[in-house]
Amino acid sequence: MGAGGEHGCRGKRSNGMAGRLIFPRIMALLILAILGAAIVPATAAGARMIQITDMAGRKVSIPARVKRIVPLGGAMRFVVYMQGLDAVVGVEAIEQKKSPDSAGRPYSLAVADRAARLPAIGEGGPGRLPDFERIMAVAPEVILAVGVDTSQVATIQQKTGIPVVVLHPGATTALDLNQIRDSFRLLGRVIQREERAAELIAYLDGCESDLRTRVEKVRERPPVYLGAIGYKGRHGITSTESAYAPLAWLNGRNVADALPRPGHAFIDLEQLLRWDPEVIFLDAGGLSLVADEYRRNPGLYRGLKALRSGRVFVVPPYNSYHTNLETALANAYFMGKILWPGRFADVDPAAKADDILRFFTGVAGYGRLKEALHGFGRAEFGDNGVAVR
Repeated sequence: MGAGGEHGCRGKRSNGMAGRLIFPRIMALLILAILGAAIVPATAAGARMIQITDMAGRKVSIPARVKRIVPLGGAMRFVVYMQGLDAVVGVEAIEQKKSPDSAGRPYSLAVADRAARLPAIGEGGPGRLPDFERIMAVAPEVILAVGVDTSQVATIQQKTGIPVVVLHPGATTALDLNQIRDSFRLLGRVIQREERAAELIAYLDGCESDLRTRVEKVRERPPVYLGAIGYKGRHGITSTESAYAPLAWLNGRNVADALPRPGHAFIDLEQLLRWDPEVIFLDAGGLSLVADEYRRNPGLYRGLKALRSGRVFVVPPYNSYHTNLETALANAYFMGKILWPGRFADVDPAAKADDILRFFTGVAGYGRLKEALHGFGRAEFGDNGVAVR
């Protein structure tokens, strides 16, 4: 709007008319000043400020009462968890698009209607900077970031003049529940949702305690392999992860924990055959690639004990545009049901998933997960590839 005003002042000018242009110029400047004031964030408008320490260890000054936010990276899910969508004034375009990938982000069901009505402040996605001018146009008081590189965080804050609060580093491995709790506390303080933060932490504590109690007296812990793990894209069966959080919460025996470094890793099929795990869980995001691999070399796959005994299962990916805590928790209950059915006899994995998703996102979204990403099930290998039952 400011640019349009300036263009109008330049539109009609004739020689010898300078004196008659003074008043229109003054009016244009006043209009621009008024418009500018309308979009200045509260951080520059005399609001009372407080200093917080974000999850990157940065000291950040923010308004004492934040009412306008823009989430970047995976921060939108934290806003959904915190029931803070009413404060969002701009979104990444990735949050406005319905796609198979968005099904892997259960919170997207909760944001769909509001995101469609809000301005896009950039494309979004790993490593992509937002559009600084678009962010400034929607005038957030605080920008929230998850999984944004620290150098990019500094750039965004410097270019926009708006404080950026890092909620979570966004690493897609070794899901740290204590770090998640701290993120809840931080966001609760930033957007005045301390009570909801306490509810989230209590629910998380309850799930963690329940899982631990169910398996604490288990004696038999079958060797398990996690395959087709997504990491900066989709991969086949040789993509794995040590310290895989849902299995770790169950104190399960992950054969990849023997690898020298924690986190994601690619192995070769020979290593998998040497491990020969009793149970395999496949990330549904990479299932089509596993099916292709099987069609090319079925004999190699049939060398696996888990496949011959029908002990290969599918779980939805919990890393989709960073970590989806609710999916990881739901996966833990399904895996517990498979590994120790007696200890989880009272658990219906689909119903439990809906309960968890509803608590975190407000939407019972397991049906969408199942429709787009197979949900929970047994992988059956045949001439046509892999089916999930």
